[in-house]
Amino acid sequence: MKYSVFDLQIEDIMWFGIDTNGMIFACTTAGCANVPGFVCESREINEQICDFFMNKLKRTGTEILETSYEDNSLINDAIKLSQRGIFCFDAVIDDVAHANEYVRISSPSNPLRFEELPDSIKSVFMNHIVNVDITSTKYLHVNHAY
Repeated sequence: MKYSVFDLQIEDIMWFGIDTNGMIFACTTAGCANVPGFVCESREINEQICDFFMNKLKRTGTEILETSYEDNSLINDAIKLSQRGIFCFDAVIDDVAHANEYVRISSPSNPLRFEELPDSIKSVFMNHIVNVDITSTKYLHVNHAY
């Protein structure tokens, strides 16, 4: 089942991408940030990828917080993911200059690369490439699927 335009407006979707250097990153939409087409194609595949990174991947390092956040589920998820090698971004809510974009909230001390993933995840995740160097950008812009 695909994500609809309506789903994107009411759900805080977590999705994952691969940068041009093979680094893995996560974004949370807050119901307002742009979502690429590959995410919208299949809710089931997005949930499978999310489940793998959130629940099956082992900790490989520590997190580097890029911003100050109150203790909440978003920052707790970002810390958990960055400890597993994933760069984490959240939707920009109150900055008109970066509307519909994402801002980096945490980075891993030991980044995970696509080639390190098991084949079962690589096969469903390989088309999730975003043309960006995630290590050198604070703000992430993706073209909206709709």
